[in-house]
Amino acid sequence: MLPPKLFVTGTDTEVGKTVVTASIAAATGAVALKPIASGVAPGTVSEDAALLAVACGGVAACARTWVDPVSPHRAAERNGDPVSLQLILDWIEARSDPRMLVEGVGGWRVPISWEFGVPELAAALGFPLLVVSANRLGVLNHTLLTVDAVQACGLEVAGVVLNNLGGQDASQASNLEDLRRLLDVPVWDFPKLNGLSRPELAAGWEEADRVFRGNKQRSDPHR
Repeated sequence: MLPPKLFVTGTDTEVGKTVVTASIAAATGAVALKPIASGVAPGTVSEDAALLAVACGGVAACARTWVDPVSPHRAAERNGDPVSLQLILDWIEARSDPRMLVEGVGGWRVPISWEFGVPELAAALGFPLLVVSANRLGVLNHTLLTVDAVQACGLEVAGVVLNNLGGQDASQASNLEDLRRLLDVPVWDFPKLNGLSRPELAAGWEEADRVFRGNKQRSDPHR
C-alpha cells in the first residue's frame, strides 16, 4: 500500500509522471499538485496541472509557471521571475490534504533555481518518493541511478512505477523482472492507457496495483 503522501519524481522528463500521478489520484481520492512548470503559454494553465485537476476534481493551478520550455531555473532567469523554495512550500501547504501527491518537474536532479532543485523541495516536504520510469532501453541504468540518488539524500523510496508508453524494443519484455530483482523497493507495472478521463485514469492504477498485489502474494504465500 502506498503512503498517504507522496512526492512523485521521474528518471527523466517525458516518462509519464503526470499520467501516473493522475491515475493514483483518481483511484485513491488523493489531492494531486503540480507546483511548477515551464513551457506554459501566457494566460494558460499547465497541461500537467489540468490533467491532475481532472483526476482529483480540483482546480488546475501551479505555484509558478514560465513560458520558455527549458529547465525551471533557466526559464525563471530568462523571464526575470525567480521562485523561492518557501513560496512553493507555502503554496503546497495551503492545499494540504491527508492524502496528497506532489509531482516534481523533469528528473530527480533538475534545478528549480540556482539555489535549490527537486531534491531540496522533496527533502523540505519530507514525503516518501515514488519514482516513475519509462519501459524502454536504458531504463535499468536510469532507474537504478535515480533510486540511489534519492536514497543518498536520506529520503525514502516508496517504490518505482515502470510506465509502459508503447513502442517496441527488445528490453521491454525483461525490464520489469530485472528491476524487481535489482531493487529493494516495490516495482509496479503501469499499463498503457487508452484515454485520460477520470475513470480511465483510476482504472489504470487499480489494474497496476491489483497485478502487483497478486504477484506479491504468489511470491510470498505466507503474507
